[in-house]
Amino acid sequence: MARFTNLPGAGPALGAFVLTVLLGVGGASASALWQQSATATMTVTGSGAWPSAPFSQFTCSNDNPQKVATLTAVALKVPATLTYAALQANGTYGPSYTESVALGTTSTVTLTITSQIVLANRTTTPLTVRVTATYADQTQTIATAKVALEQGNNSDKVICLSATP
Repeated sequence: MARFTNLPGAGPALGAFVLTVLLGVGGASASALWQQSATATMTVTGSGAWPSAPFSQFTCSNDNPQKVATLTAVALKVPATLTYAALQANGTYGPSYTESVALGTTSTVTLTITSQIVLANRTTTPLTVRVTATYADQTQTIATAKVALEQGNNSDKVICLSATP
């Protein structure tokens, strides 16, 4: 590799650079060639991607013959929407449903053997159901419940197994 001073035009370029730095003309940009620094600032504001406070209570309960499972979510404020979806075999959640949802500071989802989510996932047991409350400010709260689907002998049971806020 050739020495810097042996390169054509190297001498005048070096001289112009030194003269620029000494005279102060373009000193900031000239010094930037020797030293680089960077500062980044990031501000985060509320959006739908950030969860709200968790439900203060989340339960799954059955009626006496276990044909109705009721998921109950208690929150500090009323959600704008409450949706639920089933965990699929590939680890993702399927389509969201709003059938049989009652909104309030205590919101409920009622599941039976004829509910859309159960019909679409009839062979999955236990069925993991994710409940998502979305509030007016687009924050969300999520909880999950597991239910067993018992369809043999026409029992048509939807049995609560667990609920996790």
